[in-house]
Amino acid sequence: MARRTEPRSAKSSLQHLHLWQFQAIRDLLLVAAAAGLVWLGYALRAVTVPLLVALLLAYLFEPLVARASRHPKLSRPVVVGGLLTTVGVVVIGSLAVLIPVMVAQTAGLVRDYQGGGFRNKAIALSEYLPEAWQPRADVLIEYLPEAVSPETPAPPSGTPESRRGGFVTGGTPAAREDRIRAIVREEIERSGAAREAGSQRWLGVAKGGARAAVAVIGGIVELGFVAFLIPFYFFFFSVWYPTVVGFGRNLIPDSNRERALDLLAKMDGVVAGFVRGRIVISLVMGVMFAIGWKICGVPYSSVLGLVTGLFCAVPYLGIVGLPVAVSLLAFRELAAPEGQAMAWWLIILGPSLVYGIVQTIEGYVLIPMIAGKATNLDPVTILVAVLAGGSIMGVYGMLLAIPVAACIKILCTEVLLPKVRAWTSGEAADPLPIERE
Repeated sequence: MARRTEPRSAKSSLQHLHLWQFQAIRDLLLVAAAAGLVWLGYALRAVTVPLLVALLLAYLFEPLVARASRHPKLSRPVVVGGLLTTVGVVVIGSLAVLIPVMVAQTAGLVRDYQGGGFRNKAIALSEYLPEAWQPRADVLIEYLPEAVSPETPAPPSGTPESRRGGFVTGGTPAAREDRIRAIVREEIERSGAAREAGSQRWLGVAKGGARAAVAVIGGIVELGFVAFLIPFYFFFFSVWYPTVVGFGRNLIPDSNRERALDLLAKMDGVVAGFVRGRIVISLVMGVMFAIGWKICGVPYSSVLGLVTGLFCAVPYLGIVGLPVAVSLLAFRELAAPEGQAMAWWLIILGPSLVYGIVQTIEGYVLIPMIAGKATNLDPVTILVAVLAGGSIMGVYGMLLAIPVAACIKILCTEVLLPKVRAWTSGEAADPLPIERE
């Protein structure tokens, strides 16, 4: 009887189980819930992006806020409010100084590109290239816009201007009169068509201008909305940061809490040190690039230097600014009067020397002072991680690759390798045992 009652009890217990109590279905539900949260965050990116940016800023500024809050007369809300005010004043002052310069240089760059200046200089530069490179240079030149020169169109056939001296000659007086009347009718019809085409053209211009104005206003409103949300979220995230961290610690099981907190502390040190250090280092490098290339005479040096500094947030990516600086300087020197142009070796040496000096300062001064060896990764691992992240997620992958690689290294060093060593030495059981019959 016992053998018969066991299957019945098991069957009855299965009938009373809920769907989510099966392990396989529970795993599928968890994966689906995670994918749904990611999709929902993407669909609501107008809200979630400022939320994530504010959370990242609260995480980055937490050491400064925590240190200042230790003062007996300074509460945490007061420190966060003062920090927001100080950063706002610095950002507004910097933008007031930098935006006019950057706008002027960017407008000049766009004007030279659309006006055909780059095409003319590229054609002149291609004459110095070897013959084997000429076809490739011609293909690249075709992508550059040509200079637009207004030309007076020839009068259309059939108009009075196309006839001899503007007079109708030949034939009988009646025929000449009929031809004159025909010409007058053609002119009247042409004038009406021209007026209608002109009104349609102005109507199209007005509609395009209205759409552009609406787009600009919408962009300004969206930018202002984001500029309001980020400080708003940041204030509350930073004020509640210790409470959120304490709540997260209580969610960790007691049996593994000490070990988990130790690993999280090491990961926090790696991620925070790298992110904070790279932000400050990239800003300093951008300023140095802008000043150095300005001294060398590189056009649009302010814009190019700051953009190159932003690229330097990812190691080894700032190299893209060097060929652009050399090319812009070469284009400028092509337009210089004969005898006043810079020597070709100076065109290459100047920007390259500035880039080398800035990279040397980064490696021997900025990184030891600001970031230290936060990630504890060798150059080969960093390069492989950057390339792998870029191939998977593009620019975002390149930005996240190094912190993720550093965290994976910590997990492998602290968790995986000790278990492998214990298994190889016979101190632990085989993690994947093969049972023999």
